[in-house]
Amino acid sequence: MTQHFPHGGTTPQGRSDQEAQIASEAGRALHAVFLEAPTAIAMFRGRDFVIDFTNRLAHRLLGERPVVGKRLLDCAQELAGSQVFQLLEQVHASGRPAAARELLILLDRGEGGLAEGYFNVTLQPMPAAAGGPESVVLFAVEVTDQVLARRRSEQLADELEHERRKLEQIIRQMPHAVFIAEAPSGRIVMGNTQVVEQLRQSFVASSSIEEYTAYQGFHPDGRPYAPHEWPLARAVARGELVQSEPVEMLRGDGTRAVIEYSAAPIRDVSGKIVAGVVVGVDATDRVRALREEQRRSELLKGLAEASLAVNSAPSVERTLAEITERARALIGAHQAVISMTDDQNWAQAINAVSLSDKYAAYRTYEGSPDGRGIYTQVCALNRPFRMTQAELEAHPAWRGFGEERDRHPPMRGWLAVPLSGRDGRNLGLLQLSDRYEGEFTADDEAILVQLAHLASVAIENARLREQALAAEKRFRSMVEATAVVVWQTTAEGQVVEDSPLWRDFTGQSYDEWKGYGWLDAVHPDDVPRAEAAWRGAVASRGRYHVEYRLRRRDGSWAHTVARGVPLVDDDGTIREWVGCNVDVSDIRRAEEALRVQNELMRTITENATLGLLMMDARQRCTFMNPAAQAITGFTFDEVKATDRPLHEIVHHTRPDGSPYPIEECPIDRALPEKSQTRGEDVFVRKDGSFYEVAFTASPILDGGVPVATVIELRDITEQKRAEAERERLIAALERSNKELDQFAYVASHDLKAPLRGIANLSQWIEEDLGEALAGESREQMNLLRGRVRRMEALIDGILDYSRAGRVRHEVAPVDVGQVLADVLELIAPGPDATVDVEPGMPVLRTERVPLQQVFLNLISNALKHAQRGDARVRVGHRDAGALHEFFVEDNGPGIAPEYHDRIWNLFLTLQARDKVEGTGIGLSVVKKIVESRGGRAWVRSAPGEGATFHFTWPKRDPSER
Repeated sequence: MTQHFPHGGTTPQGRSDQEAQIASEAGRALHAVFLEAPTAIAMFRGRDFVIDFTNRLAHRLLGERPVVGKRLLDCAQELAGSQVFQLLEQVHASGRPAAARELLILLDRGEGGLAEGYFNVTLQPMPAAAGGPESVVLFAVEVTDQVLARRRSEQLADELEHERRKLEQIIRQMPHAVFIAEAPSGRIVMGNTQVVEQLRQSFVASSSIEEYTAYQGFHPDGRPYAPHEWPLARAVARGELVQSEPVEMLRGDGTRAVIEYSAAPIRDVSGKIVAGVVVGVDATDRVRALREEQRRSELLKGLAEASLAVNSAPSVERTLAEITERARALIGAHQAVISMTDDQNWAQAINAVSLSDKYAAYRTYEGSPDGRGIYTQVCALNRPFRMTQAELEAHPAWRGFGEERDRHPPMRGWLAVPLSGRDGRNLGLLQLSDRYEGEFTADDEAILVQLAHLASVAIENARLREQALAAEKRFRSMVEATAVVVWQTTAEGQVVEDSPLWRDFTGQSYDEWKGYGWLDAVHPDDVPRAEAAWRGAVASRGRYHVEYRLRRRDGSWAHTVARGVPLVDDDGTIREWVGCNVDVSDIRRAEEALRVQNELMRTITENATLGLLMMDARQRCTFMNPAAQAITGFTFDEVKATDRPLHEIVHHTRPDGSPYPIEECPIDRALPEKSQTRGEDVFVRKDGSFYEVAFTASPILDGGVPVATVIELRDITEQKRAEAERERLIAALERSNKELDQFAYVASHDLKAPLRGIANLSQWIEEDLGEALAGESREQMNLLRGRVRRMEALIDGILDYSRAGRVRHEVAPVDVGQVLADVLELIAPGPDATVDVEPGMPVLRTERVPLQQVFLNLISNALKHAQRGDARVRVGHRDAGALHEFFVEDNGPGIAPEYHDRIWNLFLTLQARDKVEGTGIGLSVVKKIVESRGGRAWVRSAPGEGATFHFTWPKRDPSER
């Protein structure tokens, strides 16, 4: 608020109006200057200091209240007794100006409460005008901010000095290490005693950053700190502010500690870096605790994730695999194994294994627990086990790896926890081995126990899901298989509600089947029965049950069973009927098939020559076919009427008359032992005679419980007589063969004796006659001796033929290649003849001598009948399944097809014996030997194309099969 001076047209001094006007304008200009002046200006009139004028700034200082024309103390009571009021009174009383610097004035500036302000004040008295009271003009410049700033500066200087001294003491007494270095050199000028205690080495006053290598620190990745990388160096050199940077320090005693360094530059007022300070806090325990806490947090997070993963696995098998992977990852181990035993049944254990890359070579290992190791203790006691490797191997239940020790992955420490069902029953166990770092801890055990609880629930849930899915699948299959058609009617039995199932099955439309139209889909022959049953049920309010044939959509007829029940309200009235038709066509077909099968079985058993009997669990006979009755001499009714074990009726006595206890009977042991028995024994007929039987007793089990025994019985009395006769004939034949062999040997010797005499006599005659023997006579002598040698060969051939196939030799592994080498050494082919044996000849388990005889005869024949000095013979073979097929091929003149069968006959030669020496027995011996060993021999040849003789020989001797 402002106060303007009033003015009129003339002044009291009588100035002209023009002068007055000029003066008025000057006054207004001065008034405007005062009004907007940057100094507070106020005019106070009289002893009461009535306010006549305030400029804008003074008006604001007085709280912007209406003050002009009011007494000062009425407007600002807070000024009563103040220095400024005393000065006003002083100036007014003395009439002299006054001034004060930094005068404290408390003013109510309208902001609630008194505000403190400092002002430079000048007071100027103004003489009274026209006899009025004297006035005082106040000029006030507010210097509150400057005063406060100066005082704050002085206060800060004092505080700074105090803080400096205090900081110095604090630094020396701080529990943390403190370094102070100059800038920019980095010279360390101060370090407190904690430096020595923290780093366990003497304080090193490095003169430059380059000398910071006196201390050894490492980054988290293991790199050593370079001098310029230290936090103090970065603060001094670059002005970097470093906050809690962890450094792994190598202490003077060789131990390591994690020190968190915080560094900051120290700047002067111009912002220039003049020094740097770094504080090192030993965070070893905290970092370790933090890391452990982080690990626990990660474990809990992993546990939660594992819970989600294992509970979302689609099957028990996948659940087990997920558990092992999660357990190994959570705890940090190289091996994890889970075994599901179901009540310690280790033979049926389901296992899942997870191995890290360290054990990648063992991922194909498939060994299974056998229920004898220390792991069974976990399941038996149903509690966790945690051991070091030394504790594990010292445990009395430790069995090593048994026979698997060379193939089983090695172990290093062991942590195992049981898996328990909701009812407390043990389900198996979860095992870990070879922790990534150190030994397994109590926290590891706690986490694994929690995971095992989650896993047990997940496993049981997975099993329930599988069972539910299986049940759902069975139910769905059952519904699809039974083809149930559901329907409903009114209380009076009329169809009014639509049934899509009925329409789909029969092909009727709704209009066709409503009311009693459904009878049109029933087989005409069954309509009377179906309608009568339905109307009778509706009338009697009873259950509806009838079977009839119903036409399918495709026109075929289905056997259906129709059932219906009334739905009754509380008052006893029928609200509606509901029912269904079940397609039992497959059941009826199965019943018919079963009837036919039973009839067939009855026909078979009644007409079988094999005796068939059945006993129940009490050894009572429940069935006998006619053959069994004929064999035993008892009828089924006779045996059944005795109500005694079958053994006491047909098997009670041994042939020597001694009792035959039922406990020793192999037939009666089949049922309790749950295993089939077979053999031969002696039974007793109804007439008391004994007879030999061959039997087979087979138990019948119902869910593993023995309930009956089926006995197959065959009377082998005649068979035994025939076998005895056969043995007698075989013995007689062997005697005959021995006598024949002896006769052949004697005959051969006796026949050869005169032949040798003839040969010797011709030789002596030729020697005695000497040169006197003419050429033709000498030729006759040679011819005579040739006939003698041929006769001897013929006798030997006959002897070989008689023995072929009868004489047996030791069976052993025979290398065919070696046999052929021995044969060629015996034959010694001529210098121009060649015999090639193909490589890869097999090794047979057979008799060596007969096989060698076959090759000897065939190769000798090939060389002999080739009729050329450069004879070429090739011997080879091929695999023919259970046999090997061998061949001997030559480049001789060949054999016409009409002789291919005849050449195997005795004494047959295709050329005169004088032209080609031979007995005609060799091929006959080959054929007889080969066929006696289960093979066959044949030839492929044509004139001029050589001949190839083939024979087959078993890979194993028939006597060993």
